[in-house]
Amino acid sequence: MDNYFNFSTILYVEDEEGIRKETSKALERYAKELFVAKDGEEGLALYKECNPDIVITDIKMPNMTGIDMSKAIKEINPEQAIIITTAHSESTYFMEAIELQLSGYILKPVDKILLKNKIVEIVKNLQIKKEFQKNKNLMEEIANLQNNIIIVYDELYEMIFANKMFLDFFAIKNIEEFIKRYGCIESAFIQHNDFYFRNNHGINHWLLEIAHYNDKKRIVSIIDHRDMSPKSFLIKTKTIQASGHKICTFTEITTMVKEKEELEKKAFIDELTNIANRAKFNQILDIEIKKFKRYKENLSLVMLDIDYFKSINDTYGHQVGDIILSSLSNLISSNIRDVDLFARWGGEEFVILLPNTDLQSAISFAEHIREYIQEYHFTNNLNITCSFGISEINEKDTGENLLKRVDDALYRAKRMGRNRVESL
Repeated sequence: MDNYFNFSTILYVEDEEGIRKETSKALERYAKELFVAKDGEEGLALYKECNPDIVITDIKMPNMTGIDMSKAIKEINPEQAIIITTAHSESTYFMEAIELQLSGYILKPVDKILLKNKIVEIVKNLQIKKEFQKNKNLMEEIANLQNNIIIVYDELYEMIFANKMFLDFFAIKNIEEFIKRYGCIESAFIQHNDFYFRNNHGINHWLLEIAHYNDKKRIVSIIDHRDMSPKSFLIKTKTIQASGHKICTFTEITTMVKEKEELEKKAFIDELTNIANRAKFNQILDIEIKKFKRYKENLSLVMLDIDYFKSINDTYGHQVGDIILSSLSNLISSNIRDVDLFARWGGEEFVILLPNTDLQSAISFAEHIREYIQEYHFTNNLNITCSFGISEINEKDTGENLLKRVDDALYRAKRMGRNRVESL
């Protein structure tokens, strides 16, 4: 039992001088360091200064009672170990102490052996907690050093840990933010003919299903929010039998990385303007529509078209036309938010996806862009104008009918004289 002494710091609070001196002598043998106060007010100040492992306090004291001091300490540290010493006549205070869920109660006069045993019990628990926290911190550090995404689920399939790679990948600060945005990681999986994907999440957790698959069927595609590019991962799972926890690792498939990156660029980036192409736009639009239907956040779409672009090509040549397309892309790219997606739809048509943006805000944005383009001097000191069509998504929308509505709005802008913004 003596092995558990001299490991903890103790704050002892007692207003009666005789009891305080007598009990302090015993506590000095049990504590690595002992702090002594004569009332709750002085005890609280010492607590804030010294942060002891254990607090032992009388209840009825001048200036501040032991109960009030304990309440204040519990507000600072809800896990703080506190032992109350009490007399039979203090039953009212005693009931308050019970409600505070303190670590122990010892009747006066204090039985030194009982006090000693209670301190040993608390120290044992503190050492277990410290060792557990130490091991937990070590495991988290190891997990954060990994290049893989690591997630841990509890026995009820609730996410309880995610490493730094996971947080960086989704551009979030913590698990709570991820759950609020996606609900579960399966919602972030992209539909792909060759990869794991469920249209309906079903009754069973996805981990239960994927656990029975071979490696070829354990591949998923997820958008990397650091650069908004799709990444492919091989998933491995391990269940810890003692706790029921499930460790889930996502390893990016890196075979022929350079070739893969080049293929991704060709697949998703427009070669002339160096912005997202139609395929990339369709992919992100599908993701944003799913997020809208889950979280009901505003989502607007803008489509714009260069007015009389054929005449520019016919008059100045396709090389000048290409320079204008590239310059216009740079101009618009520098006037949108990081969360917006700007893509070349085809020819001289472009689309801008505006998350968390209602129709009126989208119209104001488009008017700003329209005026900016109108006043800008392009190559050969040319001025151009653009027509804009806008729409905001609704509950019944698919990507196809949202695009149709925006295209109709753009057509109306063209029909009504060009260089204008129209919405449907």
